[in-house]
Amino acid sequence: MEKRYIEFFNGYRHAYGVADFEHPEAYVDQESGKKKPVYRWNYEELTDEIYQAHLEGELSIGIQPCNENSEVRFGVIDIDPKDYDDFDKKFFIDTIQEYKLPLIPVCSKSGGLHLFLFMKNFTSASVVKSFLTNLLPTFRLKQDTEIFPKQTQLTKDNETGQLRPGQFINLPYLGGNQRQALNSDGTKFTLDQFLQVIQANLTDKERLTDITDSIESKDLEGVDDDFKDGPPCLAVLSKLARDPNFDGKDRFMYNYHVFMKMKFTDNWQQKVKNAPVKYFSGDHANAWDDKILNAKVKSWNRSTKGYTCTQSPISDYCKKGICVKKKYGVLAGSKGSYPVLTNLKKIDLDPEPEYEFDVTKPDGIGTATVHCRSVEHLNDQRKRRNSISKAAGFLPPLIKGDQEQAVMDTLYATQKIVHPPIGTSPKEKLHDVLHAKINGPRATSDAAFKTGSVLIENDYAYFKFDKFFDKLRSKNWKYTEDKTGRIMQVTYKDCEIEFLEQKRFPSKEAGKYNSSTKNVVQINIKSFEEVPIHHTKIKHKTEIM
Repeated sequence: MEKRYIEFFNGYRHAYGVADFEHPEAYVDQESGKKKPVYRWNYEELTDEIYQAHLEGELSIGIQPCNENSEVRFGVIDIDPKDYDDFDKKFFIDTIQEYKLPLIPVCSKSGGLHLFLFMKNFTSASVVKSFLTNLLPTFRLKQDTEIFPKQTQLTKDNETGQLRPGQFINLPYLGGNQRQALNSDGTKFTLDQFLQVIQANLTDKERLTDITDSIESKDLEGVDDDFKDGPPCLAVLSKLARDPNFDGKDRFMYNYHVFMKMKFTDNWQQKVKNAPVKYFSGDHANAWDDKILNAKVKSWNRSTKGYTCTQSPISDYCKKGICVKKKYGVLAGSKGSYPVLTNLKKIDLDPEPEYEFDVTKPDGIGTATVHCRSVEHLNDQRKRRNSISKAAGFLPPLIKGDQEQAVMDTLYATQKIVHPPIGTSPKEKLHDVLHAKINGPRATSDAAFKTGSVLIENDYAYFKFDKFFDKLRSKNWKYTEDKTGRIMQVTYKDCEIEFLEQKRFPSKEAGKYNSSTKNVVQINIKSFEEVPIHHTKIKHKTEIM
């Protein structure tokens, strides 16, 4: 049983979250009388024994679903209602049943719900997060509802070079009977039943795509054909707007005009003037008389602003991952549509990965491959535009924050990890050159020391950094001197590595130094011998760059 649990709740294993009830800052809630823990990270390996301790109630743990390869086995929609006493769990259970969603509702510690999605195999974290985000309108949840994984790619600490674990989600079945999953009738599953339900609901990327398409088709039922190539939110709102209690007609009309202005450049004004009668009812339709409509159209005729994606009710029914693919969606505008970016490859180099992606050319047929040297390069719009221009021969339009986020969310959803060939990663190159240096010619004179030979003293090796760096560059090393020094400090911190400014070659007479001072690297030889060379294994020949 525990093995199945560990398999399903697999994620980042080099640290785990803890609900610490014994922490000095833990307190008792005055209303509920329950003790509130302090949540913290425990920076040690997540072992099978720790999972077991959780299931036995000895330790409450949480994990980061996203692993170091930006992949997950599960994702979660975290529902925390404003009013727990009036919280309708049945609505969410019924919605899961209605749309045949592979989600399992689990009672959270606070009394809310965690809707769990489990994948058959490790899947891109961006794919899972995008799918769950697109489900929020289906569950009538706000766009700021928490979704795990929160991070679709773990970042490194600038000082230590170690991965930051990000944020964790508490695991269910603490003690085997807390935070239990719910059946369709609201009854609770035992742990064994829960694991069986997970097995029956395991899904894959292709199924997620089918579900997304199915929900979109249902959203488009009964709406005008005009909406089929526009923002999904407007299609849904066009049906809801007939409700007299619908509080969002002004915002609907504004965004409808943006849509019509792009799609029907010659007669959009008439389309907008017809909209109130077409989509509203009763007094709401009458409120938009000719005087008001003519004034609005006159104002909107001068407007160059796009969709108001962050404002309710537009944001309440936002499906960004679908909208970006629409001809007149969020990425369309007066300066043209933003090109499609896809096939993101994370080239798993150490210490810093590089990235490649494909961009569709303006003719809509050809593509070009764009290279980014770092995640900062990839995520910086201006740097990315310049790289697209260099690779594909055109410059995409500048886009604003919401549009930019939509582009990147869609691109990251296509991400795959690519491993470099054996012996070609920066870390492997560095280790190989450093190993050769330490085991190379010994300095027997100050002159030899100056030209790059190694001085050995008391289990420590000393050598001139500039000569070492020259050797690295001959191996197609692409990092600067200061960056190289930082990489060495992080990689060999356990080898007592130091960069010294005043090392002298010793004279033949013990304790005397007649030579000039030099900038050198110091490293403990014995500690260095214990550091293995981690050559990357290639899973498939297609991964060779």
